[in-house]
Amino acid sequence: MPTPGLIMLILGILLLIGAVLGFFHERRRLSNALFALIGAGLTLLGLLVVTDNGTGIQPWAVVGLAVLTIGPALGYPILTVFLLTNGAMMVRREQRTLGNLLSLVTGIALVVLPIVLIVMLGSGFRPNVWGTLSTAFAVFVLGLAMYMAFFFLVFLIAAFAYRKAPGDTTAHYVVVLGSGLIGRKVPPLLAARLDKGMEVANKQDPPAILIPSGGRGADEEISEAEGMAGYLEEHGIPPERILKEDRARNTRENLVFSRKLMPAPDTSIVVVTNNYHVFRAAMLTRDLGINATVVGAPTAGYYIPSAFLREFAAVFKEKFVLNSVMIGSYALLITALLVVSFGAH
Repeated sequence: MPTPGLIMLILGILLLIGAVLGFFHERRRLSNALFALIGAGLTLLGLLVVTDNGTGIQPWAVVGLAVLTIGPALGYPILTVFLLTNGAMMVRREQRTLGNLLSLVTGIALVVLPIVLIVMLGSGFRPNVWGTLSTAFAVFVLGLAMYMAFFFLVFLIAAFAYRKAPGDTTAHYVVVLGSGLIGRKVPPLLAARLDKGMEVANKQDPPAILIPSGGRGADEEISEAEGMAGYLEEHGIPPERILKEDRARNTRENLVFSRKLMPAPDTSIVVVTNNYHVFRAAMLTRDLGINATVVGAPTAGYYIPSAFLREFAAVFKEKFVLNSVMIGSYALLITALLVVSFGAH
């Protein structure tokens, strides 16, 4: 009969194989990274149990456990300092919107979290109702933080893998997602997308049609599509190779309205955005049933942390049902333990 260690090892390997096969079949799934992480964890635990011969932990296991424990212990303060530093830079260089301040806000939250947990757990030593509630709250906050950190790690791995694995960039149409004008002017962030779009389109044989996509915002003099089309023409793209989509207000509408401008449902498409936005845009193409490859344009390094955190927040929100079930179930478990604890007294 298989031992528990062997079962864990086999299950972990199967999950890793499933993650790899799933990635090659469909790169736009978060579940690939989820299965890879769980599979790696089960494989490590299975190996620890299977190779335990009673003579102590094997050297490779010591190294693995050290990475798993020391890594987060050192990574937490390093990440906190990095986010605070990056947040200060964003305050100096960018508009002070919530999206641009996410790295600073997250850094502050990482500073506050241990303090809150220490205070709550310290109060938990009091043999009264407040002590019990404080402990329960601390356990809930810690569990919630760990869940969000795990979800972020899954998103980070999936996004990194999608960007690094080569995709098919053969296209009849290249859709460039809008990102806002300054009056009538194309700012550097959007210019990078347009430059990348021209690069991809001009490599096709014959050269692909470019679709600049974006409506007119409240603070914009013209639609993003019109401003983008002007930039493309200034850089040598003839008007007959430009098809403007000027109604979209967000990424989903960029994709839906641009798709409607194309004559056939099986038309090959490449979508161009900035590198931090690539995976979420790719996930949206999958949700919409659009067979497309998404490529990223370069972005200023200091801008990426806040922008990527904004992408994570958007994906976390899009998975509302899943996250509500997971967090709600955890809250119910904590509540049930509280009820049992109070009943025992």
